Amino acid sequence: MGRASCFKRNTSPHPLKGRFAQVVIFFYSMKENMYYGAGPHIFERAEELRNTMTSAERILWQHLRINEWKMKFRRQHPISHYVVDFYCHASKLVIEIDGGIHEKEEAKKDDATREYALKDLGLHVIRFKNEEIFQNIKVVLERIDQTIRVLQSAPLGDGGKLIIVKIGGNVIDDAETSMAFLKSFASIKETKILVHGGGKLATRLAETLGVQQQLVEGRRITDAETLKIITMVYAGAINKDIVAQLQALDCDAIGLSGADGNVIRSHKRVHATMDYGFVGDVDSVNATFLKSILAQTIAPVLCAVTHDGNGQLLNTNADTIAQETAKALAPFYDVELLYTFEKAGVLRNVEDEETVIEKITPETYSTLKESGAIFAGMIPKLDNAFAALQSGVKRVCIGKAEQLAALVNGTSGTSIVHE
Repeated sequence: MGRASCFKRNTSPHPLKGRFAQVVIFFYSMKENMYYGAGPHIFERAEELRNTMTSAERILWQHLRINEWKMKFRRQHPISHYVVDFYCHASKLVIEIDGGIHEKEEAKKDDATREYALKDLGLHVIRFKNEEIFQNIKVVLERIDQTIRVLQSAPLGDGGKLIIVKIGGNVIDDAETSMAFLKSFASIKETKILVHGGGKLATRLAETLGVQQQLVEGRRITDAETLKIITMVYAGAINKDIVAQLQALDCDAIGLSGADGNVIRSHKRVHATMDYGFVGDVDSVNATFLKSILAQTIAPVLCAVTHDGNGQLLNTNADTIAQETAKALAPFYDVELLYTFEKAGVLRNVEDEETVIEKITPETYSTLKESGAIFAGMIPKLDNAFAALQSGVKRVCIGKAEQLAALVNGTSGTSIVHE
């Protein structure tokens, strides 16, 4: 929830009297209704929260209570052992709004547990931060609209397995390794998506054109001239070369930027102390459009260029695009997300390929980070991996691009798991 009160199981008896108690007990006894067995104490807590809605909750409620979808939403709704911020029973959609306290590690663990429990009930969960509600309610409503359209288009989980593979920049830079990787990708029989960045070609072209480049913690500062180069390289040369190679390997593919088909919409990154220029953070992924392509047995090839819906292209981290795409499609497929690069997996010693950590859980991840045992450049990739798992992705694996077939069957690389 948007407040610190992620309501947990409470087994202590709570005396309720009168007709309300009879109604609550009736709902409690019915396992498959819209309350999923919520007990009397959960109903009472829901009533308390309705009377103390946060500012962000009130803003979104004004749009949900009477909406364009003509669907019934309920606020502070009891479900099982929890009270969710908003719930639409017709589409089995839960909408949660998170305040700042949800950035704390303990709150993140509680949220993950809560989200798993809700998804085990067959519910779809989308989350927004308070700031998203305050700053751009239009984008929030567009994401809700897309989610509802996708949920209405097909039953949950009917699409089978979907493998989303992100190819690392160093692999793209090596023609021989890249070709071997694409042969392995083309041979994957399951429904698949490929996500790529740009490697070093954009930097080399910028140097040739005399456009100075600036990197901060591995992230490119993207001014207007650099954005032109990135668009030419990512959405043009590299994307189309990959598609052409896949077609030559009898793998029907289509290259897409985030602007094509409104596949990925982002907003310009806002940072307290740093101006990243035209760098985007993802707001939404058009799952409906991607599903229509996948249904034709065509493999989308997504590059790291997105758009903001107002005519502005944005340079966006490819690892994040892979994660957000996996999250968006998780309700409709058994999604497996594979991050491939030049290393054999997450290494204890970045110089030693024999030090692969075969499995990382949230607990071991915290320990490894605190001890400095994980290379700093790997941490954003692992953060993305855990975020994907928390949103319903079945499996995340990190490993060597040349071992893609082994990564697909689970015999290579580092597996990211919950327990």
